[in-house]
Amino acid sequence: MPVDEEHFESIPWSALIPQERDRPWMVYVAAASLVALMVGVLAARSLRTTSPGTGPEAAPAPVVPATTPVAPPASVPPMSEADLLAELQPGDQGPESAAMRAEWFVTDYFTEDGAGGRESELAAALGRPAPAARLDATTYVEWARAWDVVSEGDGRFRVLVAFRSITATDAGFRRGLVRGVAVRVRVDTNGGTRVVEVPEPAELPAAPAPAGPPDPVTLPAEVGRRALESASVWDGEATVVEGSHDDGVWRVRIDVVDEAGSVWPMVVWVEDPGNRVP
Repeated sequence: MPVDEEHFESIPWSALIPQERDRPWMVYVAAASLVALMVGVLAARSLRTTSPGTGPEAAPAPVVPATTPVAPPASVPPMSEADLLAELQPGDQGPESAAMRAEWFVTDYFTEDGAGGRESELAAALGRPAPAARLDATTYVEWARAWDVVSEGDGRFRVLVAFRSITATDAGFRRGLVRGVAVRVRVDTNGGTRVVEVPEPAELPAAPAPAGPPDPVTLPAEVGRRALESASVWDGEATVVEGSHDDGVWRVRIDVVDEAGSVWPMVVWVEDPGNRVP
């Protein structure tokens, strides 16, 4: 049936909506909710299209690997087959190892303290039983120093060692003379050592002839003052005894008294203030 447009437009729209006079606020609530929903949808689309990396059209940022410059390794000369097959020759570690073992052996060999273990330590160094120690004395090696090492070939060394012992007596400990011995030591290719034989008596090196101090002369007061100032590092009482002059330097002999009351003759070297003999 044809619709009369003039009749359709003349119909009041308020007649199509049920009118409830007691609750008109529900219409406004529904309209406000619809508007808020539309605003939220539009805002979400705007953020998705403008934020980097969130939209499908955003391309991932290229990853650039961090590189640290590395210095090229130092060139190492290649080893030949002969170098790889070569064995350590006896004596490469020899003198130092032989001197160490000789000093150690002399300290144990000339010590007699009755504490036990001496024979086993010496037997380990010699590779065979060691001579028994006397039981009627107590002796300690105060120090032992090697002053020369002579190679005898095939990893064997003759080590010259000086040492001093202290022996207990009824009056207290007595320091002995400095003595010399020769100890033969074999050094293995891996640095291990073995004492070949018990010590052999050896002569100590001869001391050079003493030159003697120059004749004493009158000491200037300034030189004496400087000598006492140098001696003050001992925190003791010092006294000038005499002085001599040699090649622009004063040799001043002083006596220093320590806190125990012992007097120690000592010498101080002082440069000549005028660099001339007065």
